[in-house]
Amino acid sequence: MKKIGILGGLGPESTIAYYEYITREYYRRYSNYAYPEIIIYSLSFQEFIDSEYESSEKIKTAIENLHRAGADFVIAACNSIHIVYEEVSKNIPIPWLSIIDATAEKIKKNDINKIGLLGTIFTMGKSFYEKGLSQHRIETIIPSTDDQKKINNIIYKELVLNEVRDDSKRTILKIVEKLRHKGAQGIVLGCTELPFLVKQEDINIKIFNTTIIHAQKALDFALEEKLDKT
Repeated sequence: MKKIGILGGLGPESTIAYYEYITREYYRRYSNYAYPEIIIYSLSFQEFIDSEYESSEKIKTAIENLHRAGADFVIAACNSIHIVYEEVSKNIPIPWLSIIDATAEKIKKNDINKIGLLGTIFTMGKSFYEKGLSQHRIETIIPSTDDQKKINNIIYKELVLNEVRDDSKRTILKIVEKLRHKGAQGIVLGCTELPFLVKQEDINIKIFNTTIIHAQKALDFALEEKLDKT
C-alpha cells in the first residue's frame, strides 16, 4: 500500500475534506481502519495568493520534503496550484497525480465533451485548466468577467472559511444556468471549496466535484497493490 502525500493548506478546509474522504471511503469499502498512511505538508495560503500560485520552486521543494517523509506519490488539494504541474512534475522524485487529468477521466466516462468551469479567477482566467482538459478533447466554457469576480469573492471571503450562505448559492446557480444555456453539458467545480456550497441535488446538470474525484483517484492509486492481490 502506497503512502499518500498531500500538499495542503490551500486552503485548509479543502485539505480536511481530502483527508476525511480518503479515510472514510476506505472504511466504507473494507470496514476496517487500515487505510493508507497520509502525510500532509501544509503550505502558507497567503504566500501563494500573493504570488498568484506560480511558485514552482516552492512546490518542488514541498514535494521533495514529502518524499523524504516517506510519501510514495503526491496530490495537491487545490486546483489553482496545478498551473505549475507541467513544469514541476517532470523533475520530482515521486509522481504527482493531476486533479485536471483525474477530472477529465471522469468527464469522458460520462460521455461529455463540453463543460462549464467554476473556480477562482486565477483558475478561470488563466488557460492552464482549459489546455489540460483540451488534451482530453474536452471543450471548456468560462463565465463572464463579472461572474468570475462574483465566484472569486464567494470562494475567498466565505468558502475558504467554511462559511456557506444561501444568497451565494443562488448566485452560483444562476451562473451555472448561464453556462448551461451556452452549451455546457456538465459543470466542473474547479475549486476544492466549491462543493461546500453546491451539491448535485441543487442542479439539473452533471456536476464534477474535483475534490471527491481527486481524493478517490489518490485512494485507488494508493491501493493498487492491495487491489491486485484481491
